[in-house]
Amino acid sequence: MGEVHYMISEAAKRVSVETHVLRYWEEELDLTIGRTEMGHRYYTEEDVQLFNCIKELKEQGMLLKDLKNLIPDMLRTRNKLRLRRLEAATNAAIKEPTTETHNEPNAPIVAENTKKLTDLQEALLANNKLLETSISQAVSKAVITEMDFLLQAKERQEEERYKKLDCLIRQQQTLRRESARPAPFKNFRRLFEA
Repeated sequence: MGEVHYMISEAAKRVSVETHVLRYWEEELDLTIGRTEMGHRYYTEEDVQLFNCIKELKEQGMLLKDLKNLIPDMLRTRNKLRLRRLEAATNAAIKEPTTETHNEPNAPIVAENTKKLTDLQEALLANNKLLETSISQAVSKAVITEMDFLLQAKERQEEERYKKLDCLIRQQQTLRRESARPAPFKNFRRLFEA
């Protein structure tokens, strides 16, 4: 049994919004929506649930720019729930008592599918760990780069400040020297008086 797909008009009805609203939210929130071979959008039940959640948060007064920051967490939570359901189904399939007899032709197929499902689950977990590591490294690198830039900017500002201060001190010293010098006409007066 395959996953149910809704065309945009049906998905919009299920969310109780116009179709252009779904397209707008998709674009503004950078959501990835499935496409048919002909390029038409199709929505899964999980997409509809996500849009219902977005609609509810919008009705509570949340702005799209604030929602955009929450979407990755919502998608991550959705994937965790999907993984838990997959784990529960796998565990249920593994724990089910099977009556393996030589006359039952489906027993090897069930065992093989259960092993494939377990392997898939392990691969997904390993992939999630790799993604967490790479995202963590990318974020750390971006933060370090930004902090380095800010520190350099602060150093440039301080250097500029000290240059201005030095210039003002030198100007002040020059003015003091000039005011301490005797006026030239006083020297001439002394010469003529003697």
